[in-house]
Amino acid sequence: MTITLPADRGSDYAGLSRAVRASQLLNRTPWRYALRTFLTVGFFAACWIAFVVVGSSWFTLVIAALLGLASTQLGFLGHDGGHQQIGATRATNDAVGLIAGDLLTGLSIGWWVDKHNRHHANPNKEEHDPDIGEGVLAFTTAAAANRGGPISRAITRYQAFLFFPLLTLEGLNLHVASIIYLRGARSAKLRRTEIALLTVHTLAYLGGVFLVLPPLQALAFIGVHQAVWGLYMGCSFAPNHQGMQIIAADEKV
Repeated sequence: MTITLPADRGSDYAGLSRAVRASQLLNRTPWRYALRTFLTVGFFAACWIAFVVVGSSWFTLVIAALLGLASTQLGFLGHDGGHQQIGATRATNDAVGLIAGDLLTGLSIGWWVDKHNRHHANPNKEEHDPDIGEGVLAFTTAAAANRGGPISRAITRYQAFLFFPLLTLEGLNLHVASIIYLRGARSAKLRRTEIALLTVHTLAYLGGVFLVLPPLQALAFIGVHQAVWGLYMGCSFAPNHQGMQIIAADEKV
C-alpha cells in the first residue's frame, strides 16, 4: 500500500505522523484494554490467592515466578497508560499508571514517564538518552574506556555473557530508581500520591510475604519474584533497543 504524505508544514516525521493518524492506526480500542486489564489483574490476584492458600511451603517459589510474569504484564499496562493510550483523558491514563505501577508493582510511573520521554526524544544519542547513560552496562566505546576499577572493567569485558544474569537484578533496580527519583523530584506531578502508593505497596508486599512465610522462605520468594520480573521486563524491551546505531552527542540526524 502506498501512503501519500500530507503536504502540510513540518518535518518528514510530522507528515508521516499525520498519515498514520489519518489511517486511524493510533485509534484507541477500549474493549481490548478492558479485557486485557481484567485478565491481567485477575492473574495477579490469583497468584496472591494461591500464595495464601499454599502457605508455608517451598512450592510458593513457583507462585513467585508466576507473580513475576503477572507483575510484568501490569508494567505493560502502566507503560501504555504513560503513553496516554488507554483512556480518552489524561486523568484516566494517569490513574492506570499509578495503580498498575506505584500501587501494584512498586514502580514510580512519574520516574518512568520522565525517563521514557527523554529516551524517545533522543533515542540512542550519547549524553541525551538516559537508557544508554552511565550504569552497570557500557553502551558506547567511550563509556567502556572510562570504566575504573577491576570489577567495573571485568563486567564491561564480559557484559555480553553477564547480560541475562544482570537482568535478574533489574526489578530491584527499578524500585531503587523510583525511590531516588521521588526523593529528588520535589516539583514532580502527583509526587505525594506516588509516595503514598509506593509506601502502601511496600508495607503490604513485605508485610504479607513475611506474615505468611518464615524468614528464609520469604526472602527466597521475594528473590524469585523480583528476578523473574526483572528478567521478563529486560527481555521485552532490550530487542528493540540493542544493536541499533549509536548517535554522537553533537550529531544531527
